[in-house]
Amino acid sequence: MFLLVCIFTLSINVDMENLNKYQKIGDNLRKIREIKGIKQESVAKQLGITTNGYGKIERGESAIKIDRLEQIANILGISAMDIMQFDDSIIFNINTMSNSAPNGIVNNYALPTEERDLLLAQIKSLNEVVDRQNKLIDLLMKKIH
Repeated sequence: MFLLVCIFTLSINVDMENLNKYQKIGDNLRKIREIKGIKQESVAKQLGITTNGYGKIERGESAIKIDRLEQIANILGISAMDIMQFDDSIIFNINTMSNSAPNGIVNNYALPTEERDLLLAQIKSLNEVVDRQNKLIDLLMKKIH
């Protein structure tokens, strides 16, 4: 009987550790998604699951396998390791952020979709210019040597 109680207690502790791990990952997913201005519906649609199903992942109510975590990471534009190691104290640092409110929350206003798309297009265009310049530099360096 004592052995059965010990095994049961050990099982509960292992389940609680997993639950805490899933909740931490879910919290990190939610924070990163919100910082990036991505809606739950969008992530769920790209994963091919319901919004409720994705919500369970963010709430830590659903076990998440590494392949699913990697899919979500790709959608968020980061690595699975970044999700697991995410530290919101870096983002929400009260003392060094000039745009933080008295409660320490950084004023992170979402851009309208049109404005966001325009900025992303400009970034892409500038990256293309940089790529062309780097190729030109490479060609000139080959001529020198």
